[in-house]
Amino acid sequence: MSLSFPRPLRARKNVGYAPLLLLLGLAPSAFAQGQLPDMAPIGASPGPSSRPAPSSDMPETHAAAGEESTLSAGDEPTLPDDPLAMSESVQETIGSDFMQEDSLSRPATRRRFYGLYFEESNPVERYRVLFPLWGERTKKVQLPELELPGQDRASLYLFYYNRRAPQHQDDILFPLFWNVQNPLENERSTIVGPFVNRRGPNKSDDWLFPLYMTGTRPDGAYTVIPPLLTMMKRNAEGGLNIVGPAFCSFTGGQHCDTRTASDIDLGIAPFYFFGQNKSRLYEVIPPLLHYYRYSPRSEDWLNVYGPYYREEKGERSIFHFLPVYYSMWGKDERHTTLLPFFHYGYKGHQNLLITPLFLNRTGEAHDKTFVTYLYARHRGHVELDMITPLYFHHREPSIGLDRKLFFPFLYSNVSPREQTTVFFPFYSDSERFGVSRSTWVTPIFNYKRDLDGWSFKALPSIFVGESGGKQHRVVAPLFFDFQSHTSRQTIGFPLFWRFAEQDSTSTIVANTYYHEKRYKNGVDWQFHFLPLFSYGKRPDGHFWNILFGMTGFTRKGAASELRLLYIPIELSQPATTE
Repeated sequence: MSLSFPRPLRARKNVGYAPLLLLLGLAPSAFAQGQLPDMAPIGASPGPSSRPAPSSDMPETHAAAGEESTLSAGDEPTLPDDPLAMSESVQETIGSDFMQEDSLSRPATRRRFYGLYFEESNPVERYRVLFPLWGERTKKVQLPELELPGQDRASLYLFYYNRRAPQHQDDILFPLFWNVQNPLENERSTIVGPFVNRRGPNKSDDWLFPLYMTGTRPDGAYTVIPPLLTMMKRNAEGGLNIVGPAFCSFTGGQHCDTRTASDIDLGIAPFYFFGQNKSRLYEVIPPLLHYYRYSPRSEDWLNVYGPYYREEKGERSIFHFLPVYYSMWGKDERHTTLLPFFHYGYKGHQNLLITPLFLNRTGEAHDKTFVTYLYARHRGHVELDMITPLYFHHREPSIGLDRKLFFPFLYSNVSPREQTTVFFPFYSDSERFGVSRSTWVTPIFNYKRDLDGWSFKALPSIFVGESGGKQHRVVAPLFFDFQSHTSRQTIGFPLFWRFAEQDSTSTIVANTYYHEKRYKNGVDWQFHFLPLFSYGKRPDGHFWNILFGMTGFTRKGAASELRLLYIPIELSQPATTE
């Protein structure tokens, strides 16, 4: 029994093959007419033309669009009767991924079923299955390494898998045994339970997982023994070895060797650590409180053993015995400290001596300093004398500065631009020469003068002064007088109030009020004796009132008005011009 199943066709973007398929579909019609463009069947000759031959003196013409050609019938293509007609095979393949060339070259595939047995075969490959016991696939292969085509066969017998091919020689019995080979590359890998064996050109691996693993490579090797906490690996650039607490990391060699490695770090944690490269060397022994460091480039080194400290750094040498003794020396210098008794050091002409009782120092600029608990003195660019905490005298002769303090009574500051004297708390005088001066007598009276004016204070009530054209006179809280170029405000609290501007004045004295305002054509003024009587005059008239208008009279130009019991009565009106 044999069955054939056509392969499904899927539409793709291969629309570029449509003209070719259309041409293949039209080809039979062209052959049916016995000729193709620019060619004729063997032995065929062009048929006679029904048109008369053109005269020799007639110009040659060419066919335009929609016109007849002057070429002979045998030299032009002949169209079929229906140019748009397509065969069924062409209609089935247009717009799909069907490849005409593939369909012509692909070998036919045969499929057969015999119960649980299935077979599919063609001249290139074959599949056979006897479910679920056996399955096999074979196909022809052509590799660049082989002169003749080879065969690739893979078989599955339940849990056993077998494959034979030019580049595969595999046997697998899952999950106990694995043997995979590549004869072309001379490689083999075998796994039997926890055992792994691998061989190849210049490389190998042998594992007994998880107890032991080792292997080699063209540029190195590795070994791992987890129960012993051991790992060792190396390559062309370096390697890393770990055996329990011991370790070694190296670069620039094939072994953990300080003679061959360019950069190496090794140790037994946490007891010993060592490392070196081109720029530094170090050694650390924590149980001994030991640290050693060396720099080949500068030849600086440091060595520490507990309280012992020794260092060479440039032109200086250092020796300490912590925490009591400290010493440092170099060219024309030496510094020594013995706690808590003294420190002494010198560098050239500079020196420093410190004891529990005093400090004595000579500086770089030959300045000298002497300090005790109560007295201190400094001589140099700046001079200072102190008797703590009562007396301080600070001087800078180069700029003429002199300051004195007798705490807490006297302070004096004299310099080329200012002078200040304070007898606390009774007197203070501070002057900036040619700019200002301020004098206090007790914290109550102050007189100040500067470039803008002067002022006097008698706290907390009296303030008098002038500044920038403005004046003030205050005797709080009874009298206030403020005056400027354009106005003045005067208050004699609570009876007198006067406010004057450039063109007006308002004055209140007890219950009297006077207001005056100046215009170009005269003065407008009014006087009120509250609440009885008021009188006023303006450039075009006047008015008077008794009891805020109970009785009164107003004239404004030609108009006049009389008020009786607050009722206005018009007496006259200004004349109107018709």
